[in-house]
Amino acid sequence: MGQTTIGLSGHIDHGKTSIVKALTGKNTDNLKDEINRGMTIDIGFAHLNEKISLIDVPGHEKFIRNMVAGVCSIDYSLLVIAADDGIMPQTVEHFEILKLLDIKSGIIVINKIDLVDREWLDLIEIEVKAFVKNSFLENVKILKVSTITNEGISLLKKEIASLSESKINKFDRKIFRMFIDRVFTKKGFGTVVTGTVLSGLIKKGQQLEILPTSKDINIRDIHSHDNKVNQLVLGDRGAINLQSIDRFEIKRGYHLGEKDYFSLINNAIVRLNILKELSHNQRVRVHIGTQEVMARILFPNKNFNINKLALLKFENNIICSFKDKFIIRTYSPITTIGGGKILDVNVEGKWTKIKNYINKFEKNILDKDIIEEIIQADLLSIYTKDSLSKHLGISIDVLNEFINIIDGVLVIGNTNPWIFTKKQKEFIENEICSILNVFHSVNLFKKGMILEQINEKLSLPEKLLKSLLLDLCDNKKIKILNDYYSMYNFKIELSGNDIKIKNKLLDKLESEFYETSGLSDLAFFLNESENKVKNILKIADDDIVVINGSIFFTKNNYNKLLNNIDKHFKIKDTLNISEFKSITNTSRKYVVPLLEYLDKNKITYRIGNERKYNKK
Repeated sequence: MGQTTIGLSGHIDHGKTSIVKALTGKNTDNLKDEINRGMTIDIGFAHLNEKISLIDVPGHEKFIRNMVAGVCSIDYSLLVIAADDGIMPQTVEHFEILKLLDIKSGIIVINKIDLVDREWLDLIEIEVKAFVKNSFLENVKILKVSTITNEGISLLKKEIASLSESKINKFDRKIFRMFIDRVFTKKGFGTVVTGTVLSGLIKKGQQLEILPTSKDINIRDIHSHDNKVNQLVLGDRGAINLQSIDRFEIKRGYHLGEKDYFSLINNAIVRLNILKELSHNQRVRVHIGTQEVMARILFPNKNFNINKLALLKFENNIICSFKDKFIIRTYSPITTIGGGKILDVNVEGKWTKIKNYINKFEKNILDKDIIEEIIQADLLSIYTKDSLSKHLGISIDVLNEFINIIDGVLVIGNTNPWIFTKKQKEFIENEICSILNVFHSVNLFKKGMILEQINEKLSLPEKLLKSLLLDLCDNKKIKILNDYYSMYNFKIELSGNDIKIKNKLLDKLESEFYETSGLSDLAFFLNESENKVKNILKIADDDIVVINGSIFFTKNNYNKLLNNIDKHFKIKDTLNISEFKSITNTSRKYVVPLLEYLDKNKITYRIGNERKYNKK
């Protein structure tokens, strides 16, 4: 089990930093400006013990962006309220942010009780209970403390320890990731970054990718709570010593993770929790992890403040993934207006198509339903397990867990199998049947289409298409004959006159042996157009061998030739052109194409000016 991270939030000067110091002995105001101004500007970190981390976030309205960066990875909240002030503006905003990030529990701490009398303290407690009613903090402990007298501090420490024992159902992607919240250089070590592990684990010597630079880096060393450790797991705060990268190449907001599972994102479909009414195309500040980026918020329809679905179009690329939580704030003046969860990322296409896709998530609340919709976002675009796991930013094992509970998902293949829904399968099969029907309607005398012709219309992985075609054959929707696919009930219909022409044509070619007539001569002989003769030849292709598209032999004569070749090679090891002319009793016009055809079909093979028999 990983560490527990507890975030202290509340209005400026309500004593968050003093509480951390009283609990741990550490002053989290380390910056010169913080010390001079007597207030927390940036995120502060301390640890109560080896299992509990404390994050102190700034309370001043000007530093809410730093507050959001601090609470993005917390498990529980300590909402700090000064007894002499009560509920203040940043108390409200911090509380709203905690709710938007879906924090499940915490402790309410009324600080500075040494400054008020008992009666006033009781009034403050009533105010606080009313404030948190119907929220995640409604039924939590309300502790009263003073960092001056240390009253209540030992009890607070005990309750924090008890709270940390509660099991939190964290979503583990089983792929390491961490947003960086601090970067510094330590003498003798080099560049060090800190953060909280959001999923997976990391070990010394492991190679990771840092985004947005897309640079591969190695882990030299790992520390947690001032101790050298071998690994960090989900929930752990840690300091990671990076090899071969300068501190100035990294900023807060950068992302450390396993290679290829996370990428730069330019847009995301989101489900919102809105505090204030928004407008279409409104410019907003988006906070994800320790990142902040400007974005336009686009709604798919007019009732956007009801279904809460939208597209965030980022002005600069951001790192985010399926299920990531975020906060949105107005551009100016800066106030918190909502938050939400990422559903899908990097959606392509025209706005009309994207709008239709967004609306499909309206009734899909469960993760498994969202993933099913992502899989079938494009009915002709098929994910593999590997590509889908990387798109979602989850391991293959986690993906398998989802697949096992999604009724409408099919898996085909062994190594890196394809994943698609029953809806996709039905759509593709209907497309295949439609393609064949159209082909039959304009090609009455062709037996069907080869696989490559079908795939020109679909652009599917060849092995997958073969599998789907065979399934259609098994279900007697289509059939295959000599590599030609056709509708199951399709057959070439010949009139009585066409049958007569076909038979006359075959008789003519049979009688000519290996010096057969060309297309124009056959058309003259039959007193038909060349196009008509072409169609008859296509119909009769089971009885005809076509060489170079223009020389026609009957299968019967061709088989006789193969028999004569076999007899020849029983007597001699080689076959030259002169001997072949003697066998076929024909001219060089036909001899050379015939020999090349035999080579192509591996009946013979050429050595110099002679052929050898390929038959064993």
